[in-house]
Amino acid sequence: MNKILIHFSQVYEALSLLDQTAVQAVADVLKKIRLNGGTVYLCGNGGSHSTASHFANDLSKMGRMRAICLGDSVSITTAYGNDEGWENMYASALTGKLHPNDVVIGISCSGNSMNVVNALREGRLAGATTIGLTGMNRQSQMWKFLPDMLVQVYGEDIRVQEDVHLIICHAIMRAMQENG
Repeated sequence: MNKILIHFSQVYEALSLLDQTAVQAVADVLKKIRLNGGTVYLCGNGGSHSTASHFANDLSKMGRMRAICLGDSVSITTAYGNDEGWENMYASALTGKLHPNDVVIGISCSGNSMNVVNALREGRLAGATTIGLTGMNRQSQMWKFLPDMLVQVYGEDIRVQEDVHLIICHAIMRAMQENG
């Protein structure tokens, strides 16, 4: 089997093992947040940042709700990273902004990106709903923190996890657009 077919088969396998109920539950929470006028804050690093940025765009445009990808404000997040430590750059950007009807979504394939986990902690402290998208490493910092909602992708290959995370985001958008 060539490498392209191997990748496709791994993505297919990861999708077949995905907890679709958890994905639907995230869509339901985001619909509620939209009705209550809340804001969705998203964060990630590298490819996960790209997914967070893409999802924020879709939530804003198609979902008609306030969505902010924290890493898209490069000057703000890097200033916090420089002044308060890179592990706190997203949490610091959230301090004083969150309300109980907001959501913080952290995306980390490894589950060990402390700036993402700390943003989820900041969300919990403010009473916001916290949602994590991650891989299956049950020893990770995200698993130890355990956000309010956790969607895990099976598979060890980060490329597969990143592909499936984006598919999850698109599926959530479709669920949010159907029936209101």
